[in-house]
Amino acid sequence: MNNTANNEQMDYVQEARDHLWMHARSWEDMSKPGGVKIFTEASGTRITDIEGNSYFDLMAGLWLVNAGHGRKEIADAVYEQMQNLCYVNTWAYATLPAIRLASKLADITPDTLSKVFFVNSGSEAVDTATRMAKQYQFLSGFGKRYKIIARRNSYHGSTTGAQSITGGGFFRRKYFEPMIPGVRHVPHPYCYRCQYELSYPDCGLLCAKAIEQEMLFEDPETIAAVIGETIAGAPGVIPPPAEYWPMVRSICEKHGVLLIMDEVICGFGRTGRWFACEHYGVVPDIMTVAKGLSSGYLPIAAAIARTEVADKFKGGFAETFQHGVTWGAHPVSCTAALTNLAIMERENLISRSAEMGRYLQNSLEALRSHPTVGDVRCRGLLAAVELVKDKKTKEGFEADNPFNEKLSQRLMELGLLTRVRNIIAIAPPLIVTKSEIDEVVGIIDRALGDTEKALAIN
Repeated sequence: MNNTANNEQMDYVQEARDHLWMHARSWEDMSKPGGVKIFTEASGTRITDIEGNSYFDLMAGLWLVNAGHGRKEIADAVYEQMQNLCYVNTWAYATLPAIRLASKLADITPDTLSKVFFVNSGSEAVDTATRMAKQYQFLSGFGKRYKIIARRNSYHGSTTGAQSITGGGFFRRKYFEPMIPGVRHVPHPYCYRCQYELSYPDCGLLCAKAIEQEMLFEDPETIAAVIGETIAGAPGVIPPPAEYWPMVRSICEKHGVLLIMDEVICGFGRTGRWFACEHYGVVPDIMTVAKGLSSGYLPIAAAIARTEVADKFKGGFAETFQHGVTWGAHPVSCTAALTNLAIMERENLISRSAEMGRYLQNSLEALRSHPTVGDVRCRGLLAAVELVKDKKTKEGFEADNPFNEKLSQRLMELGLLTRVRNIIAIAPPLIVTKSEIDEVVGIIDRALGDTEKALAIN
């Protein structure tokens, strides 16, 4: 890089430090050398920084570039839509892209999930779903059903509503408490770290039974909905046992409680099916989706309700769902999503995710030989390597332990972009090849070995 280009880059870095408030990044981190990394282009599974360095995008951005980077087809469709109609008041009027996308989603989602309420992010989708559940219960004659049962160690977003439902550990709740009232948390189906200190299947799925126990303790007549990520992504890719969701579905039906399944991360082929709930043979009353819906090309999300739920809102103003956002059902975002889904179908990316996921899982198993690898979890192309300080006790690394930071730096030096927080997050674009998986697992193997050696871990 010549001096002019280098100076220009440093100017951008300083501008970012002066004016760009990056999400969940401390000013201290941003002030460190390399603390502001600027990316300028991407193609396929790779992303390039301002210095021209190329990296494999191991998290598909933030669990979402399912169709891969640089899809000109999506850009062209968006450009054409912008020329025809960039926006109309979507509270009062419909557009062709929104109608077509809602119909497409009704076609690919399971069973009677067919009424689509568009918003802009996964957090908004979760807020929408919980509000929908509360109003549904009110319109059904249960005005006291306002409580939401969620799980500890869950993640549902960062708006105030979504953060209230999130199970802690991602943002410091103490800054914002009291949170929205009426949220109750029960143990998460996290078999590697069972909160009951039991082992599956001898545990009898106490984590599922705890939901009914909580309902009975609170009084089922006060519970509006149960919510959970079908397969928790951000907390560490945690697939529950096969019986878990059917048991939860049965509990909800028994007590007249709606079931909301959060598919923001695991939807749209990420787990080898269109939606992760298909692995469990369970259909929720409301499903939240985002991320892979447009592969990140434009912001769009939705809460999708079963016909039986949506029918409760039929009528006049008194029955109208009391909710709306300015950019919901944005015609340009809907166009990006439609084109993305067409690519996924044409290129068979759902079945490809299942096939490559099996190959990825087999490849990752070899990493268990490392002294710092406690567990490996994988479903489709959603995977995680859990890192531990001690394999026997499963003790994780403390926040001030240098292991995570050094491992993250080493992975980047070797050409992998991902997030390391006692978990190596692995969610490549669904277009990934076997040779790329070999490359990725080889780099993780090497980076783990180098970091363990540097910190004398054996």
